[in-house]
Amino acid sequence: MEEAELQPAWKGTLNALANSEAKCAFKDQELELADTVVVPSTFVKDTLALYPGSAKNIVINPFGVPAKIAPPRTVTDADKPLRVLYVGSLTQRKGIAYLFEAIERAGKAVTLTIIGRKVGSSELLDQYCEKHRWISTLPHPEILGEMQNHDVFVFPSLFEGMALVTGEALSQGLPVITTPNSGGADILRDAVDGWIVPIRNPAAITERLLQLHDDRTLLKQMSDSARQRAAQLDWQGYKDRTIQLVRDILA
Repeated sequence: MEEAELQPAWKGTLNALANSEAKCAFKDQELELADTVVVPSTFVKDTLALYPGSAKNIVINPFGVPAKIAPPRTVTDADKPLRVLYVGSLTQRKGIAYLFEAIERAGKAVTLTIIGRKVGSSELLDQYCEKHRWISTLPHPEILGEMQNHDVFVFPSLFEGMALVTGEALSQGLPVITTPNSGGADILRDAVDGWIVPIRNPAAITERLLQLHDDRTLLKQMSDSARQRAAQLDWQGYKDRTIQLVRDILA
C-alpha cells in the first residue's frame, strides 16, 4: 500500500499540526532565549540540532512508564498466530500503511488489533479496519488490558517525540517493534526488549514478527526483558533527573 493511497486519512493531521506564523515565531523565540532544552528522546535532540539559531545545551530525559508492572506472562503456543497490537491514531505520520503491509506479508502467522481513531476519511483505511480487529477508543485501563492479551506491540511511527504508549507496552510485557523516529530507542534495548527497525520498511517489521512467531522461547525472553526494562523507567526517575538537572543549571 503506497503512502498516497492513504493521503485523505493523514493529510488532515498534518494540517492540524501546522502552527500559525505567530505561534512558530513564539516557539523560535523560546528556543533562542533558552540556555538548556530538555527533550524526551535522541530523535528530538537530533531534530533540534537543525535549528538555525544559536547552539543549545540539549539534555535527553526520557518519559516514565506506568508504576504497575504486569506479572510475568505465558506466551501463546507456537501453533497459534502471533497476536499483534497497535495503539495510536490511524494516520500515516504513525506509519500505519507500513503496519498494514507488514501484516499482509506475514499472512496467517499473525492477527492484528488496532486501537485508535481514524483521522479524515479513506476508503482503503476503512477496508483494512474491517479486515482486522479495530477499536476506535478505550479507557486507559482497558488498553493496558488489551496489551496483556497480545504478544507484541508494533509502532512504526515516522515522527514522534516520545511515544508514551511504547513504555506502557513494555510495562505489560510486550516486546516492541518500533522505529528510531518514535523515541523508542531511548527506552528500548534493541534485540533485547524488541527491535528498532528502519522507518518505511514493512519487510523489516514482517521479518521480526515471523521470528517471534517461530521462536516462542525468544518471545518469552523478550517479554520478561520488557518488564524488567519498564521497571527501570518509572516516573519517579524522570522527576529525580529533572530536579537534578535544574539544580545543576542553577549551580
